[in-house]
Amino acid sequence: MPHYRFEALTFAGKTERGSVEGDSLRTVRQGLIARQLVPIRIELESEWAKNLYWQRFFSDNRALSRSELAVFSKQLALLVRSSVSIEEALRVLGDETAKPHVKKVLQTVSDELRSGLPLSRAIAIHPDSFDDLYQGVVAAAEQSGKMGQVLTQLAEFLEKRQALKQKALGALAYPAMLTAVSFMVIMFLMTYVVPQIARVFQSSKQTLPFLTKAILAISGFISSWGLVLLLLVAAIFFLGGRALKQEENRIKFDRFCLNLPILGPLILSFETARFANTMAMLVMASVPILTSLRSARNTLMNHVLRKAIESTELRLREGATLAQALGSQAVFSPLLIHLIRAGEASGKLGEMLKYGAENAELEAEQKTKLFTGILEPALILLMGLLVLVIVMAVMQPILELNSGVH
Repeated sequence: MPHYRFEALTFAGKTERGSVEGDSLRTVRQGLIARQLVPIRIELESEWAKNLYWQRFFSDNRALSRSELAVFSKQLALLVRSSVSIEEALRVLGDETAKPHVKKVLQTVSDELRSGLPLSRAIAIHPDSFDDLYQGVVAAAEQSGKMGQVLTQLAEFLEKRQALKQKALGALAYPAMLTAVSFMVIMFLMTYVVPQIARVFQSSKQTLPFLTKAILAISGFISSWGLVLLLLVAAIFFLGGRALKQEENRIKFDRFCLNLPILGPLILSFETARFANTMAMLVMASVPILTSLRSARNTLMNHVLRKAIESTELRLREGATLAQALGSQAVFSPLLIHLIRAGEASGKLGEMLKYGAENAELEAEQKTKLFTGILEPALILLMGLLVLVIVMAVMQPILELNSGVH
């Protein structure tokens, strides 16, 4: 009997996925309805994985990207604050967009709204487009009755998150491109140019300098074992990635990264900005502190900081204030802790967290400039020295041969 994978919606608005056996699509659909599940998608198991892969790139069923989600949230907030109903706003945005996958997502959310579900449950049908953080903020907006204001804050948060990511990627783009081009040039010299010249040296039976012999030996090794070496490096990266999936190894690696001289403070600044931005947005949306901490923790990449937030949650449950609980972890800057303490005392925690996020973003930008300012000339110097060594190794015996002739 064939196996089918399904995605369905419960009567409570939650998405459920799984696999079942069935004679046909109709049988499986009837079985799901009998289990009080509304089928969204049913496919043969063999087709599910194939379609899931291509959906990421070509299918109309693929999820919204982060940049598309930020643009959608900003437009939705603008329409809602202009007294347009959410259902009408979704219809307008769906008609306006030229992207089929965005249109399809908005259409299904609009259909669920018309069936009586609130927006927070309607967007839960697409968890790949609207994550738990997004759903939680929308739910809080529904409870507070400040949908337009909260959606505006959410749109600003998504734009800042995207801008922060672009800054980090942009800072690494030039060094990465420089390294890649230099590596290709060196490999070309070692695998093509040097072997050609080596044949000339062998035919002349000239006694070669040590540097030339070393470069020729390295060139021969790369030509003979280069593919094996490449596979070995790939295997090391693969096994390293597998090892980092274990929590203990990931914590050790992340702690090592945080302790690096220049890169560590840079990582901490970006993570602080991400954490403070998320907390500010959630607190200003009237989301409870513990729920906000849990959501903000999930946005962090560094597992050392994640563990610190988990300990903070435990201390909050024991009765400590947020400033006390977070300050006892000794991971974030004293300035952020001071701002949180002032925010708790004045009742303006959201605003103070926003100031802390802006300060962390400024620090991240300054440290990024410092990091790239050191990294770029260091890479240029290193690659230049390597090319110079190869050229000297090739030219030295030629110069000695010319001297001997004269």
